[in-house]
Amino acid sequence: MDLQCDICFADFDLDTHRPKNLPCGHTICKECVENPNLGRKCPTCRKDLVTDPGDLPDSNIVIRLIETGGVPPCKKCRTENSDQQRLQRGVDAGRKVVAALRLAVPKAVEALNRQLDAAVARLRHLERALEKVQRSAAGDEGTSPAHLQLARQLEDSLRLLTTTKCSVVSEEEGGSIWKADVQLDGFGDVFRLLLLKLRADCELAKVDDIPCSTAAYVGPPMTTTLTITDEDLSENDLKVNDIVRDKERWKYVRCIKGLKGEGSDKLLRVLASHPVHLEELGCPGPVEPKVMEEVLKLTSLKRLAIECVDKCDEYPDLPLQLEELRIGSPSERQLRFVQRMNTLQSLTVRNYFGPNVTFTPSQYGILRWLHVSLNTAHKPTMLSLVRAHASSLRELRVYCTVSDDEHCGEFYFPDLGQDLAASGLLHLKRLVLRRPKGLCTDVAGCLMQLQNLRGFLPSSVEVVCSAC
Repeated sequence: MDLQCDICFADFDLDTHRPKNLPCGHTICKECVENPNLGRKCPTCRKDLVTDPGDLPDSNIVIRLIETGGVPPCKKCRTENSDQQRLQRGVDAGRKVVAALRLAVPKAVEALNRQLDAAVARLRHLERALEKVQRSAAGDEGTSPAHLQLARQLEDSLRLLTTTKCSVVSEEEGGSIWKADVQLDGFGDVFRLLLLKLRADCELAKVDDIPCSTAAYVGPPMTTTLTITDEDLSENDLKVNDIVRDKERWKYVRCIKGLKGEGSDKLLRVLASHPVHLEELGCPGPVEPKVMEEVLKLTSLKRLAIECVDKCDEYPDLPLQLEELRIGSPSERQLRFVQRMNTLQSLTVRNYFGPNVTFTPSQYGILRWLHVSLNTAHKPTMLSLVRAHASSLRELRVYCTVSDDEHCGEFYFPDLGQDLAASGLLHLKRLVLRRPKGLCTDVAGCLMQLQNLRGFLPSSVEVVCSAC
C-alpha cells in the first residue's frame, strides 16, 4: 500500500510529512498544509479550509499503517466458484461499458453537430467566393489559394462519403488484435462519418501511388540542409556571393538553419530563382520586413521559425501554406493572419506587444499544437487564441511562473485552470507549463500548481511541468 502525499509524493512519516486530515476528507502531509501556495484551499477538490492549517488533526488510520509497516489488517478471503467469478466479471464489465457509452454517446452527438456546423460554414464561405468570381468581369478575380484549398477539402470529403469499403484494425493493451473488413452500406454510414472526422483531425491521409521504379541517384552526397555559421559572415554582412558560388551547399537544399546578417533577403531571392524546393527556414535573430517579403515568395515553405523586430508594423502577410510556425514579437497584422492559414498544425507565439486581439473560432479546425508565451497584459489575446482553436487542440503549452515573485509577476496566471476549463478544450490531451530558463526553482509550489490545474481539467488531460 502506497502511503504517500498526493501533492508532493513524499512518503508519510511521523515528522515533517505527518499525515493531516482536511475537512473535506482528503489527506496531505504537514509540509504541504503549511505551504502558503495552498491558498487555504484543498489542492484536490478546491474546497475552502475553514480551520487554521496548524489546527488540522492527524490521520490516525494512516499513522497506524505507518506504525505497522503499511500492512492493513488481514481479511479472510471468500472463495467463489469459477462460474460465479466469470458472471461477476461480466456484470462488472457490462456496467463499465454502459457507463462509457453514457459518456461517449452525448459527446459523439455533439462532435457530429460541430462537424455539420463546420461543413455548413465552409460551404457558405465557398459559395460567397464563387459568387464573387462570377460577378467579376475577368472571371478569375477574387479567387485565393485559401478558397482553392477549401474546395479541394470539400471534394475529398465527398469522396470519403462515397467510399464503399473500409478496413478496421484494433489492438488491445494485452496484444490481441481485432480486424474487420466492412462494406459501407446501412450501418456503414457511421464509418463514413468517422472517416470525415479523422480527415478533419488530420489523422487520415491519402496514400499517393508509388511508382514502380525510380532511377538511382549517382553522384556526390546531396546536402539538404544549409546551415549559416559565423564563417559565412563578415561582421554583420552575409557573404552571399561566397555561398552562391559553392553550389553544392544549396543545390539540393530543403532546409536553411541560422539565417542571419545583412543580405539574407538577397540570398533568399537567389535561391527562389533556382529550382530549389525549400521547405524549412529558421532565423535566430530579428529579421527585417524586406527579408519577410522574400520569405513570402517561397511557395514550397512548410515550416518557419522567425523573430521579428519589436513593435514593427511594416511586415507583410505570412506564407499561407505553412504547416508549422514559430514566431516571436509578431505584429498585430501577422497575428491576425494566423487565422487565415488553413494548413497550420503547429503554432508558437512569443512576446506579442501589440493591442489585445480577439479571434473568431477557426473555420478549419486543424491546429493541434499551440505554445503561447504572452504576459499578463496580453492574457485576453492568449485565451482568445486558445478558444479559437479549442475544437482541434491536442497539446497546449503555456509559459508561466509558479508565483508572482518571478519576472515581477508578468507571467503568473493564478486563474489559469478556471480560464482553460471555460475555453471548451474538448480534445486536449496534454497541458505543459513552460518555466523561465527551463528551470523550476520551487518544486513544492510547482506540484501544488499542477494539482490545482488538474482539479479544473478532465482526468484524461495530462498536466506536467516541462522542467521537473
